[in-house]
Amino acid sequence: MRSLTLAALALLLQPAVAHADESEFWLELGASGEVADGVSAKFEVEQRRRTGPDEYIVGAVADVSVGNGFEIGGGMEIHDIAGLTEIRPYQQLTYSAGPLELRSRIEERFYDGADQMALRLRQRVQLSDEIAPRLSASGSVELLYQLRDRTDGGPQRIDQWRLNAGLQYSVLPEMNVTAGYLYQIRPRDDGNTRRTHVPQLALTYRF
Repeated sequence: MRSLTLAALALLLQPAVAHADESEFWLELGASGEVADGVSAKFEVEQRRRTGPDEYIVGAVADVSVGNGFEIGGGMEIHDIAGLTEIRPYQQLTYSAGPLELRSRIEERFYDGADQMALRLRQRVQLSDEIAPRLSASGSVELLYQLRDRTDGGPQRIDQWRLNAGLQYSVLPEMNVTAGYLYQIRPRDDGNTRRTHVPQLALTYRF
């Protein structure tokens, strides 16, 4: 956990040369809740507004509690950008202890017209806690590592880092509004690092 955080900070503090800054705005509608004893599920639709064609996502995930703070889960997302589709099943293991949450996820990524299935590993450290009645705050650092490229012979590499902070407010017992900020860093060996600033807004119904 400490090494993951230090590595992300090093990327933030490196000289801002040979990089491109971009901005996006992510909007999400979701519904989440317990669907069986020890089984939770979430369904979501999302729009990622950006320069050029927007990205649209439909997804669902289920997690099963296996005790001692651990959950095993899996889900599916369908991404669409101007008619180009990615289908993304994934599996994940989550550990929670108080305000700390650790998540490890593996994604299989199927793109239209790709040479092969891409494979990506995601490792996230998150802290969250209530800071006032009906109001909670969270922050996370996540590493996304490309294990296999969709192009045959493509590189293994760090795909991106994600640094996220947000506030969640319970407007109703069954409704949450979350406002957040995501900073994405996509380092590349050729020095063409991309940095993206992403305000986020989500509305989630709890059933």
